Amino acid sequence: MAHFMNNTQKVLELLSNSTNYLSGEKIASEVGISRTAVWKIVKNLQDLGYPIKSKMHSGYYYKDNNKLNEFIIKKNLPTDLKNIAFELHDSLNSTNIRAKEISASQVDSQPLIIISDQQTGGYGRYGRSFSSPKTTGIYMSILLKTQSKELNPGLLTTATALAVARTIEKNLGVATQIKWVNDVLVNQKKVVGILTEAVSDIESGSINQVIIGIGINYLSDISLFPPEIQERVGTLREYVEQSHLSRNYFIAQLLGEFFALYSDYQSGDFIDEYKEKSYLIGKKVTIIQGEQRVSGIVADIDKKGRLVLQDGTILYSGEVTKVRLV
Repeated sequence: MAHFMNNTQKVLELLSNSTNYLSGEKIASEVGISRTAVWKIVKNLQDLGYPIKSKMHSGYYYKDNNKLNEFIIKKNLPTDLKNIAFELHDSLNSTNIRAKEISASQVDSQPLIIISDQQTGGYGRYGRSFSSPKTTGIYMSILLKTQSKELNPGLLTTATALAVARTIEKNLGVATQIKWVNDVLVNQKKVVGILTEAVSDIESGSINQVIIGIGINYLSDISLFPPEIQERVGTLREYVEQSHLSRNYFIAQLLGEFFALYSDYQSGDFIDEYKEKSYLIGKKVTIIQGEQRVSGIVADIDKKGRLVLQDGTILYSGEVTKVRLV
């Protein structure tokens, strides 16, 4: 997507990428505007919540906090991902819905990352509501052209779950478990939900784009969630506050992990690592698939990301409704 930058964005980019104070004079000459115009733009950015410090005789300094900022995310991305396009919003009904809207007219083959500070109509599997309070969570959708005619949404979801689990463990120092197929748990509570949706071409019927939605309870306060889910839901808040990692930095690390796995996810080579984090292997589970209910002990997760029960039953997808120790 073409990204037209106005003067406000140019000023924000300069401040976001600087490690020191920048004088108004330097910003004015870089952007090609007056120092008064710089002062007005900075004042406006501060009013919008951007953490820009002003210091007499030194200029302006950006201290990253939890305000979402595309330039800070990009600054922390691996070099090979610097050209990814972003779309940031204060509020959306759902980042996945926005990705679907774009996919209808999107011809660009570059990945697009859509992030919103809040979702008013966030949803998970089976259309269930996904609670998305503002300024505390990470609500993100990745819109991708499919790599080949063969798409395995289940395997892509498992790869995404592993990317999120790796990011949490490496950056927040806390152990994770993955509940097949799309939940990441900390202390047996769900902190991340993932929803993969395929977008098919109406004329050819082939799947030509895929949307991966990721919702993370990053700094979330559990008391703000609906009472009926508070028992099952967890938050990374305690670990984030200890490590002082902004959402921008975490998002950049997550995208790095995701694209490293995505380049070769069809091989299923990551499954052994995924299995090490499995919450289900060796446990008795009940799984619902449409009208069907299946129970059994989980023996394995195969290279295609499918759940294998001890009696030989293989499940591509489904919802685990009960988990018991054997």
